[in-house]
Amino acid sequence: MKTLIAVLFVLISSNCFSQSLEHKTLKISSESELRISGDTNINSFNCIFDPEELPKSLNVSFQKTNNKVLVFNSTSLKLNSKAFDCGSRPINRDFEALIKAEEFPYINLNLEKLKFLNQKSALITLNIEIAGIEKEYVVPVEVDTAESNYKGVIHLNIEDFKLEPPKKIFGLIKVKDEIEIEFNLFFD
Repeated sequence: MKTLIAVLFVLISSNCFSQSLEHKTLKISSESELRISGDTNINSFNCIFDPEELPKSLNVSFQKTNNKVLVFNSTSLKLNSKAFDCGSRPINRDFEALIKAEEFPYINLNLEKLKFLNQKSALITLNIEIAGIEKEYVVPVEVDTAESNYKGVIHLNIEDFKLEPPKKIFGLIKVKDEIEIEFNLFFD
């Protein structure tokens, strides 16, 4: 009897959850920007994602748990690993080697939760998958609802993804472990 009640509870709960799931298609504006920045022991680098490679739309499925929290379901942004321009071909090759672009052609950003703190800020929980390794991040986001703009900076350590930075000139030039992913997304 207890098992039957437990099964019914699970079925009713999952049915209620699926009924409250909302689906939207967001159009990503060409104004959107994505940049990866880092430092070496002698210089810095910026790799800018080609805006033409951004998907034109993002299918979003979410449930509102209250007025301030959205819990996403199967919502992800897939980025071509070779669509970053670091300013020169040799640096592009080094960056692609770093993120293992040949073996793993996409970087995946899987949205988990968006918690609004106030009208202008939120925290987004997302899983980032680079080179086949996924790690969760909670990132502060600036929100401009009038412009449908979300921007923030993700600080990550490349060692978390088991990435080995290339060493140049017999190891004299080394990429530091900490890099930043800066996003500035506009939706139409």
